[in-house]
Amino acid sequence: MLKSTTSLTGVIDSRFAFSSRLRAFAADTSGNMSYLAIVGSLVMMVFGGVGIDMMHAELKRIKVQNTLDRAVLAAANIENTIAPQQVVEEYFAAMGLGEALTSIDVEQSMTAKRVSAIGQSAISSDFMSLIGVDTLDAFGRATAEHATANIEISMVLDVSGSMGWNSKIINMRNAARSFVDIMMPEDGQALTTISIVPYNATVNLGATTASYFTLDDLHDYSNCVTFDQSDFDQAAISPSEELTRLAHFDLNSTNVNSTEIASPWCRTGDTSAVIAHRSDPATLKAHIDSLNAGGNTAIDLGMKWGAALLDPAARPAIAAMSDDGLVDPDFAVRPASYADPESSKYVVIMTDGENTTQYDLKPQHKYGYSDVWIDERGNSDPSDDRFSLRVVDNTGSDNDTYFWQRYEGYSSSYRYRGTPDGGSNARRMTNAELFARFGTRAVGSKMYQRPYYDGYVTYSTYSDIYYAYEATVGADPADNRLESICDAAKAQGVVVFAIGFEAPQRGLDAMRNCASSPAHFFDVNGADLEETFASIANTITQLRLTQ
Repeated sequence: MLKSTTSLTGVIDSRFAFSSRLRAFAADTSGNMSYLAIVGSLVMMVFGGVGIDMMHAELKRIKVQNTLDRAVLAAANIENTIAPQQVVEEYFAAMGLGEALTSIDVEQSMTAKRVSAIGQSAISSDFMSLIGVDTLDAFGRATAEHATANIEISMVLDVSGSMGWNSKIINMRNAARSFVDIMMPEDGQALTTISIVPYNATVNLGATTASYFTLDDLHDYSNCVTFDQSDFDQAAISPSEELTRLAHFDLNSTNVNSTEIASPWCRTGDTSAVIAHRSDPATLKAHIDSLNAGGNTAIDLGMKWGAALLDPAARPAIAAMSDDGLVDPDFAVRPASYADPESSKYVVIMTDGENTTQYDLKPQHKYGYSDVWIDERGNSDPSDDRFSLRVVDNTGSDNDTYFWQRYEGYSSSYRYRGTPDGGSNARRMTNAELFARFGTRAVGSKMYQRPYYDGYVTYSTYSDIYYAYEATVGADPADNRLESICDAAKAQGVVVFAIGFEAPQRGLDAMRNCASSPAHFFDVNGADLEETFASIANTITQLRLTQ
C-alpha cells in the first residue's frame, strides 16, 4: 500500500509540472505578431508589387516613345523617298511593337514634310490586379518636321588672292553651288533667300547693289565702303545712311602711260560683287561661277555686310530691289524681324587665310584737288592727253610754275613754264580722278620724280605722293572688329557657321571665335569643303522633333 501511494504522488507531480509549463508558454508573448503588423506587411507587399508593375509600364512607355521619335525623324527627312507611313511602320515592326502603333499623320509639300505618330500599348499587371487594375497603358506621341521655309542666308565667301592657289576657288565654287542646290531644289518652291558676299581686302557692293544704299559722292569709279570700329558693334546698315566710300586707287602699279588703273584696290562694276536676297538658283549659281580670286583678306568687312543683309534695317533696300525685279515680290519684306518666330537667319562664312592690312588713300590725297592739270586736247581719246604739275604756287598771283611732263627729257627751260600745258584748255584734276588713272607709284614717277631731281619739290613731297596710301586697319584690329560683328549677329539670334579652308592657325582661331558654337566650326581641306557646305545646308533645313 505504501508503494502505491508513492507512485500516485509522482504522477500527480508530473502532471502539475506539465500544466505549469503550458501556462508559462501561454503567458510568454515573445515572437508573437500583432494584427497591425500582419496587415502592414500585406500592404507593403501590395505597394511593392504596384511599383514593379509601374516600372514595367514605364519601361514599355520609354520603348514606345523612343521608337516614335526615331521613326518620325526618319520619315520626315525630305531626302527620304520612302513613304512616311511605311517608314514609321517598319520602325515599329523592327522593335516588335507593330500592334502599338495607333495612328500616323503626314503633311507634305515640295519643300517641307511633317510627320506625327501615336503609339499605345497595354501591359497586364501582376500585382495591381489585386486592387482591381488589370492593365496599364504605355502611351507616346511624336512629331518631326523638315522644312526650308522662311530662311535667310548670307554666304560670306573668301575671294582673296590665295584662293587662286591649288584650285581652291574651284572647290569653293563647287561647294557653294551644291549648297544652293540643297537649299533650293529645282522641283520645289523657293522659300529661302540667299545673299552672296564675296570679300578680299574689301567688299565690292557692285554697281547694282550700291545703288540701293547711300554712298558718298567722292567718286563713282567703284563701290567699296569703309567703317569705324564702333560700326561693328551692331549688324545694321541703313540704306539711307551715308556711307564713307573707299578711295579708288592702285598701290602697286608703276605704269605711267595707263588710261585707268588695272588692279584697283576696290574692284569695279559687278566683279565679285554682292547680290542680296536672291531666290533663283540659276542666278545664284551663275554669280558663284563668276567669282575670281585676288587681293588681301578682310574677313571683318565680309562679315559686316553679311550680317547687315540679314538685319531688318536693310528692308527698304530689298523692297526697292523687288520693285526693280531683282528680288522676288514674295520676299520684298525681308529681312524679317529678328523676333519673327517663323523666320531663321544664318551666316555661312569661310576663309582660307587670316585678316591682313587694309588700306585707303591718305586724306590729303583722297579728297579735293590734286596739283596736276590735264589737257584732253579736245577729244575723248586719252592716249594723247597732256599733264603738268604745279610745282610753285605763288599765293595771290598767277605767276606760278608748272612742270610740263611731256618735256621731261628736254632742258629745264622747256620743262617748267608759267602756265599749265594746254593753257586755258587745261583743267585741274581731282585726287579721285588722278588716282583712278594712275597708280600711286606711277603718279610719283610720272609727275614728281623729275621735279624732285630738279629741286622743285622736296623728297618728303615726292615720297608722300609715291606712297599716297596708308594702312587704316591692321590684322589685330581687324580680328577685334570681326569678333565684335560676329557677337552682334549672334546676339540677335543669327546662327553662324564658320569654315577654315586650309587656313593658317590665326584664321582658324578667328573662324572658331565667330561660329555660334564649336559644333558650328569646321576645319576642312580640299574636296571636303563641298561635303561641309552640304552638311551645313542639311542642318539648316531643320530636321527636328517638335513634339
